[in-house]
Amino acid sequence: MIEIRNLQFQPLTFNLSGQGTLHLGPRERKSIARMDLSAEIKTAGKRGLVRITDLTGGAEPEPEKPTATEDAAADEAKTTSKRRK
Repeated sequence: MIEIRNLQFQPLTFNLSGQGTLHLGPRERKSIARMDLSAEIKTAGKRGLVRITDLTGGAEPEPEKPTATEDAAADEAKTTSKRRK
């Protein structure tokens, strides 16, 4: 089983790899079968819209990647601004 958690404050709808759709309300969690995990849901996980967790204890779930805001904050920390006098 795979648990999918909506990380957004708005509802999301995904197509499953089989027939049907998955509706997630804001911050809602649902479990689906591993074979129903579609490329659309995997892409949403990579973009930081949802968190995908493997509940079966089989293969290791993919580690969470930093979101775009964390990347921007890291880039800001690398550059320093100089003040004019």
